[in-house]
Amino acid sequence: MKKQTFLLIFFSFFMLKVNAQSLKSDSMFVPGGVKQYQFHLDKPVKSIDDLQYEKTGEPIKGNLSPDKTRVVMDNYHKGSRIKAKVTYEDGTTEEITRSPCVIDPLRYEL
Repeated sequence: MKKQTFLLIFFSFFMLKVNAQSLKSDSMFVPGGVKQYQFHLDKPVKSIDDLQYEKTGEPIKGNLSPDKTRVVMDNYHKGSRIKAKVTYEDGTTEEITRSPCVIDPLRYEL
């Protein structure tokens, strides 16, 4: 009976260890592995100009998504507010700001 209990406990810990390793090896699971962030726009835009951090004015490298409803930013400093000038399809321009709570890590679908 002791031997069976020992084997059951050993097997359970072994399975937990295997699961934990597979999660750690997933690059999207590791918080430091996220390199791109995105935020959504209220409506499609023609172009985005002057994308920068609100406090420092430091420029941010970013691009429009193919459907022109999201802005994808490279190496965004998490927790920082941003501002940008956008030009809509009808030619109007607007300066927008986004809080860090609406800026999400970009997830890739397989």
